[in-house]
Amino acid sequence: MKKILHMTPPDINNGVYRYIFNHMRYMDMQKYQFAFLTKGAEELKLTEEYRQYGFQVHNLHHRQRDSREGLRQEVVRVLSQGYDAIHLHTSSWRGFLIEQIAMEMKVGKVIVHSHSTGIDVTDERERKNQEQEHERYKSQFTMEYATDVCACSTLAADWLFGPQIPRERIQILPNAIDLKRYHFQPEKRQEIRTFLNLENRIIVGNVGRYSYQKNQEFLLRAFAKAHMYNPFLFLLCLGEGILLEKLKVLSRQFGLENSVMFLDWKDNVEDYLQAMDVFCLPSHFEGLPISAIEAQASGVRCLISENVTREVQITDLVRFLPLDEACWAEELAGCTKDLPRDRQDEKIAKAGYDIQVAARKLEKLYEHD
Repeated sequence: MKKILHMTPPDINNGVYRYIFNHMRYMDMQKYQFAFLTKGAEELKLTEEYRQYGFQVHNLHHRQRDSREGLRQEVVRVLSQGYDAIHLHTSSWRGFLIEQIAMEMKVGKVIVHSHSTGIDVTDERERKNQEQEHERYKSQFTMEYATDVCACSTLAADWLFGPQIPRERIQILPNAIDLKRYHFQPEKRQEIRTFLNLENRIIVGNVGRYSYQKNQEFLLRAFAKAHMYNPFLFLLCLGEGILLEKLKVLSRQFGLENSVMFLDWKDNVEDYLQAMDVFCLPSHFEGLPISAIEAQASGVRCLISENVTREVQITDLVRFLPLDEACWAEELAGCTKDLPRDRQDEKIAKAGYDIQVAARKLEKLYEHD
């Protein structure tokens, strides 16, 4: 049994965890023993996956910028437990001491995996500071700090890895899904719409953290303009995050209390996608948004920011729009409900987003010397 240590972010409702958990369900877990090193240890222990798999969770206390020696001691202690691989899931550079330690300790696989293309910080000054720090470390990162480098998209690869990393060394690992789980079911659509008391509304949907990155404030402002022309529109958002209260206040200021709903994160996102008539992703940036793959698998029309990689356009359901409120408002005002929902399995699988194929690819990464 190979022991794999995942270095993950503190926010549990994050695409990184969805990526790992999705793959776990389709990997031969008799061959792999996963463990996690994260500042979100206590939250991770509350997940259904923790109850199901009982993986080990190491609570990370130090950060490189605060206590380099403290972080070194923590990492050495954890890696001394005999891991065959450490898989570092990364959104931006703020140091690579952990990679350096793992290589020094001769861990068999030191995998750096890029999941994003930007800094998710609302304050512009702080975001610029972190971007500068990211670029500094990016220019210094070489293959002496990793055995393998991966990314969820070519844009994510370019974001994390400078020209000193040969492009042929970078593996693209798609954010894949279980296609059957997202098949359109008319009865499920009706069930959710009835449950929400939205049978006669045109549902504009969004799934993601309430954050700068996901840019729901832009969507809310565009929706408010569209709603003046089409009062049957209803905005349904699923997620959690630091900007939730601000979004609720803004919706009240627009007088949209009866036309906007902010729900918490749901484990059955696929059911809510069935209820939607159009899926919107106005992000400032993305690595490769799994939510957009899920929406396409559900057969729902997708409006997506031009800032998002074109690799997400697997089907004809996707339309890219500039981040211009008038443009989005016009699109939303013209939306209708009960459009045909065709299965997109063949196109999505051919593009590499079938979870069963992706799981084999991840296993191969862990096995290959």
